Amino acid sequence: MTEPGATPPAPGIADSSAGSTEQVGGPLAGMTVVVTGAMTGALEKLSRNQMNELIERAGGRSSSSVSRKTSLVVAGEGAGSKRAKAEDLGIRLAAPDEFATLIADFID
Repeated sequence: MTEPGATPPAPGIADSSAGSTEQVGGPLAGMTVVVTGAMTGALEKLSRNQMNELIERAGGRSSSSVSRKTSLVVAGEGAGSKRAKAEDLGIRLAAPDEFATLIADFID
């Protein structure tokens, strides 16, 4: 119950006490991101799990496979069939350095 005159939080605003690790908003808000190939530059030392956590902190959702629902494919060195499928489907491709710039505020 709220106090009289109190304004409830706006819908879609995450309550920090809820324990959610997903950022509301962010540069990847509403995007599904697939990471493939070997990362370089600022992302080189990150494991796949760390990359997935980074995507979620930036507001996106990570996926292991490319589909029509995929918004962005981060294609590193040696990216193969996932890159090819993304090209066939017309999905945006980003190099690791371009992706790192996009999410720079979320990299530890």
